[in-house]
Amino acid sequence: MNKKKLEKEIESASKRIQERQLHIETEINELSSNIKKYTNWAWIFVWIGAAVSLFALLFYLCKNTESGFGLNLLGDFMAGTVASIWSLAGLFFIYVAFLGQKQQLLNQQLEIMYSQLEVKYTRLELAGQKEEMAIQNSTLKQQKTENTFFQLLANHNSIVNSLDLLSTGSNGREVLAQGRDCFVQFHKRFERKFSQKKSLYGIEEVLMKYNEFFNENVSDLGHYFRNLYHIIKFIDQSDIENKKRYTNFVRAQLSSGELAIIFYNCLSDYGNKKFKPLIERYSLLKNRDQGLLLNVDHEGEYEKEAFE
Repeated sequence: MNKKKLEKEIESASKRIQERQLHIETEINELSSNIKKYTNWAWIFVWIGAAVSLFALLFYLCKNTESGFGLNLLGDFMAGTVASIWSLAGLFFIYVAFLGQKQQLLNQQLEIMYSQLEVKYTRLELAGQKEEMAIQNSTLKQQKTENTFFQLLANHNSIVNSLDLLSTGSNGREVLAQGRDCFVQFHKRFERKFSQKKSLYGIEEVLMKYNEFFNENVSDLGHYFRNLYHIIKFIDQSDIENKKRYTNFVRAQLSSGELAIIFYNCLSDYGNKKFKPLIERYSLLKNRDQGLLLNVDHEGEYEKEAFE
């Protein structure tokens, strides 16, 4: 039962208890008045019976020899008068006890209603605590996911920064490019695969050339693409809210050279089945440089969402 429903039940129960309490208090006051009245009547008859008994006893003691008022006559008199008066007093006491029980039942009824209301308040408090715990758990889960994500992103940047391309010259082996600058060189290596005008090549032939290029640079690009794919996959499979916000973080880290290589990698056998749907779902090619594509028409191989 949700919190709002409990609040409505408590409000309804409170109104019902207030109305019932006024009615019960009126009944209890009437019962108290009747108990006091009938108790007084009962004691009046008790004292009348006691007075009659005392009078009869004194009469017996004082007039016994003169009037012939014997003990048997005293007993008959007491049975006929005092016993009847005290029986009537006992009847009043029984009725008073009945009224007292009724009064007690009304008080118990009111206590039960308040107990039920207290239970509802307890349930409301527990529901609030449960809601707070759910929010805390959700926050902790969000923080845990975010921490993992940023660790993966930092690890990816570390992989990119560790890239270096060497060239062999007259002075021996020299560093040609480092970090993200390597993707400028990767793109040039890929373009050198095409001897004729690049726009003349169909997508099948371009992808065949890309496979050759990838195999030649697999030691650098293999690790790069596996890590990048798992970052996007981690976001996609997580319960985190607003997933595009986090994929935008990743996209902001990608250079134009990287996006150009990612473009053809995800059309090739290396990323077509698994990585390409994620590229389209999270618009990771939005900031691509069309001038770095071999043919702008190749964008038709992607769903339009990849660029939106």
